[in-house]
Amino acid sequence: MSLLHPYYIIAIIYMMIFSFQEVFSRRVDKRWLWVLGVYLMIVAGLRDQVGPDYGSYRGIFIYSGTKDYLSIFMKALNMEGPQPMELEWLFVLINKIMLNVFNAPFYMLTFVVAIITIFFKIDYVEDNTFYPFTFMLFMFIPGFFIGESGQIRQCLGSFIVYFAIKFIKQRKLLYYLLFIYIGAGIHNVCYIFLPMYWLARVPLNKTWMLILIVVSVFLSPFEVYRIFGDFLTNIASQSELVEGFNGYIDETAQRLNGGFGIPEVMMIILTFFLFFFDSDMKKKFPYYEYHRNYAVIGICFYFIFRNNPIFSSRLAGAFIGFSYIIIPNAMYVASENTKKTIYTFIIALVMFNFIVFSSFKNIVNGRFTIELYKNHLLP
Repeated sequence: MSLLHPYYIIAIIYMMIFSFQEVFSRRVDKRWLWVLGVYLMIVAGLRDQVGPDYGSYRGIFIYSGTKDYLSIFMKALNMEGPQPMELEWLFVLINKIMLNVFNAPFYMLTFVVAIITIFFKIDYVEDNTFYPFTFMLFMFIPGFFIGESGQIRQCLGSFIVYFAIKFIKQRKLLYYLLFIYIGAGIHNVCYIFLPMYWLARVPLNKTWMLILIVVSVFLSPFEVYRIFGDFLTNIASQSELVEGFNGYIDETAQRLNGGFGIPEVMMIILTFFLFFFDSDMKKKFPYYEYHRNYAVIGICFYFIFRNNPIFSSRLAGAFIGFSYIIIPNAMYVASENTKKTIYTFIIALVMFNFIVFSSFKNIVNGRFTIELYKNHLLP
């Protein structure tokens, strides 16, 4: 078992303190959430040789500098330019501007990406839960290491789309489509959120939720996703330039100990919260139904794509990121005793994730340990 660098432990303790205050005392001033955001921007954005995909993104940085602007903008219009474009146009453009215009070192690119990602993340969290520190703490392990410190391209694209949920609430279709387009310019997986402008408002009762989830579990071994051919592969596949670090998928995002492990347990937990608190959440929590629909789709996607580690992590994972906000939000509609039980469960799960994550080789391979983590600004 390895020990996370103190910078991460400081963030965990900080979130725990304000989490307890917002749940049992009073709503915390949002400036303290932005203090956390700035700190995480520095920890994730200015890391040096840290993260599972660090080397791959350095390769993309150099690769982007070789592309001409005409090819990039033609790719944005879904046209073939003078040069082939194997990556999404907007991410290539950001890299090229940082390298060719500002002559910036690579760590400034990761810093800019971290700033944009965490900005959208905090805005989403502020807008969709009364317990932002609790949700941030709940998702920190392994989310922060896979996302902001790992697969930064999908993480950035996903939070751009998460931010856009406000346009579903406001019924601003053109704004929503614009942000889907921007997010997809970072990572193609964002296109799967396009129908959510309409699907997020579809009324689901417990019977339909049960039917959809049970059918998805039943379909799991049949790999029905193959009927879509290359369509889903083009959305979810990794570029040859982005081989990344698949240890997270193999050990945490897919399963442990054969066919049943941590991900399946989390799907059961999420399903329990969906069914147990559904009636109260519909009455008391604004726009709960939107997150419920994202959760049901995420659970169904996970089981349907379960035999494919890329689909089950990239496609299902994108929706599950929305879904987990339901768990801390349940405290808002629960009785005082039930709230304490839920909060105790969340903290226990955080501790469990901390221990499990520290026991995997990924913490060392990702260089997140006290001996290996380095930062261009922090000592």
